[in-house]
Amino acid sequence: MDKRDIISGAGWLCLAVFVFIVSLDLGIGALQSPGPGFILFCGSLGLAFLAGVLILTGARQKGRLPLPHFWKDGHCGHVAMVAAALIVYSLLLTTLGYVLATLGLMVLLFALGKMKPWAVILGSLLAVFLSYGLFHYLLKTPLPQGLLAF
Repeated sequence: MDKRDIISGAGWLCLAVFVFIVSLDLGIGALQSPGPGFILFCGSLGLAFLAGVLILTGARQKGRLPLPHFWKDGHCGHVAMVAAALIVYSLLLTTLGYVLATLGLMVLLFALGKMKPWAVILGSLLAVFLSYGLFHYLLKTPLPQGLLAF
């Protein structure tokens, strides 16, 4: 039995139950005319299923499994850095605009992958302008303009 899986699965299950209750309060509507809580309702069912799978696999395992290789090598700092970068990105998106904020985020993300500087810059520019073209021109999604008015 792996207690870590059981405990984390129970936490996710509690979150799924909370989201399920909130979705019912918002109203799920019908399949033909979904209400505001419909997506939350479906998501909570999926999360509850996956949490149940995690709990069951944790209960069926023999002994305690070692920590994954990812956590032993000290890469958990990268996870914290990416989370912080996403928070900063969401705060600066309207101020800087989509192009500048996304460019900064992409440079950081590509640099974490220990790429060569020219590949970081080229990959970031390519990701930003392709995503801008997709959202702005093809999907007609309004993007924050910020400092650059295009």
